[in-house]
Amino acid sequence: MDVLLKQAAQAEDEAEWWGRIERVGGGTAWYFLQTFPIRFARLSNVLLNTVKSQTQTITLETFKPGSLHRIFPPNSFTHLCGQSLFPHLTHPTELFRRNPLEITRQESRLRRIELEKLRDRRAQSLGQLAAFRGAVEDALRSERPLSERMETLQVIVELLDYSLKDTQSPDIPPFNPREAMSSVRASTRTLFPRLHEILTTRLMSQGSYHRAVITPLQKPSWIVRRWPRIILGPPLAFLAFKLVFKSKDQMLSTLKEAGETIVAFWKDWVVEPIAGILETVRTGGDTGMRVVSKEGLNSDMDSLERMVLSLSAEKLGYNQAQLDELGSQIRQGDLTPVLKIYEEDIKTPLRSAITGSLVRSLLIQIQKTKVDVDLALNGIDKLLKSQELTFGFVGVAPSLVVLYAVGGWIRNTWGGGRGKGRYGGVGQREAAWVAMRRIERLLSARPSSSESPEQVTPLMQGLLILSTTHLREYALTYLPARSRLQDGFLEDVEDLQDSKGNLGREEKLRVVKRMWRNWGKILGWDTIAAEGRRLAV
Repeated sequence: MDVLLKQAAQAEDEAEWWGRIERVGGGTAWYFLQTFPIRFARLSNVLLNTVKSQTQTITLETFKPGSLHRIFPPNSFTHLCGQSLFPHLTHPTELFRRNPLEITRQESRLRRIELEKLRDRRAQSLGQLAAFRGAVEDALRSERPLSERMETLQVIVELLDYSLKDTQSPDIPPFNPREAMSSVRASTRTLFPRLHEILTTRLMSQGSYHRAVITPLQKPSWIVRRWPRIILGPPLAFLAFKLVFKSKDQMLSTLKEAGETIVAFWKDWVVEPIAGILETVRTGGDTGMRVVSKEGLNSDMDSLERMVLSLSAEKLGYNQAQLDELGSQIRQGDLTPVLKIYEEDIKTPLRSAITGSLVRSLLIQIQKTKVDVDLALNGIDKLLKSQELTFGFVGVAPSLVVLYAVGGWIRNTWGGGRGKGRYGGVGQREAAWVAMRRIERLLSARPSSSESPEQVTPLMQGLLILSTTHLREYALTYLPARSRLQDGFLEDVEDLQDSKGNLGREEKLRVVKRMWRNWGKILGWDTIAAEGRRLAV
């Protein structure tokens, strides 16, 4: 089942790529440009081989109009061109009657249809195996004698053999368990060797067959899809520069300045701020420039203390004990003795200015003001140092935003942007939306008159397994790990998978509606269809 599931998922991914070629504006023209060298090389090779088969030696005479007309009659040349450029054409003459982009879109559509058929065949085989999963578990875990379990084991072996046949030929009749049980009764001597052959040789050959079938239908390689950007990008950029700038010297000067700007931006706005943040974390913010140095503040405070103590000792006659106490008051900003002297001096300002201590009192107050300013600046400096790490991150944030935007543009240009961004980006969220929509369509499909309302065909069962598996992988890969979003999403997916078979169609449809209601807005499924058209191919 795991092998069939992977093959079905691979076919679906390839079919989705071809579907985007059809839907995305300009996707068909871009794909035609990507594959044009391959088509031209194939046509050249066919024409050259035809010339070699028609002439013994190739000379200049061979390429004259008369010789070419004899080698390539009109109908033959049209047929060769059609088959070489567009192998899917049933009537090569359509090459000269239809638009090449229309033919390319038809090619994409045919490949998508073939891949969807391949996916459905794998899904049908997967659904048939899933329908007998309970019987397989019962046969393997039952304590009954092996002889009593031979019929079940025989049906299982026949089903495995049928599933491998069905993946290679969609025209074989559907599997009938009664016919498998009514066939020649197998014994353990023949049953287990056959089971071993199916699980080894047949399974390997089926894998080889699948690769042979899907390889011609796969999307082009990475280099084929990217060569227009790699080869045509620089010349087009050069032509654009020539149109913008008047002279070569001006263009070279602009390019040089642009390079210097990029280097300066990287050094001055990215490297140095990040280095500053790391230095702040390492040293705790004790290094670097300050508004007021500690030494300067201590020097001003000591000067103020000496001036006050000297004045107090001379005018007030303080002893040593009183001076020590006054020193403590000065450290706390209390200059009461000086203010008292100042109050007495201003009663006779002229005499005090000439013969008294008024000038000294004023100078002490000026020094006190200077110390107060230093203390205020020191407080501001401490506040700035405490927030230095915050300022560092705020300073480097715009540069990181610019780098992120440029990196996203490069990623979208060269990688298509699929699978990137929040919750996997637009591409992955669109794929999950497609899986959800398919699950709802399958569960809402009305069964035929011969089927019970709860009966599910093998194809429907296989497609349901494929879709729910995709949703589970999406949640495990792109949703935040161990979050309520991921846990709730996985719980809903488990309800849809319903390994115990307790839920019918109506119950599963209610689960689907719950998922649309709970996760649709969070994952942007309400706008994903419009956004998906803009995905790069």
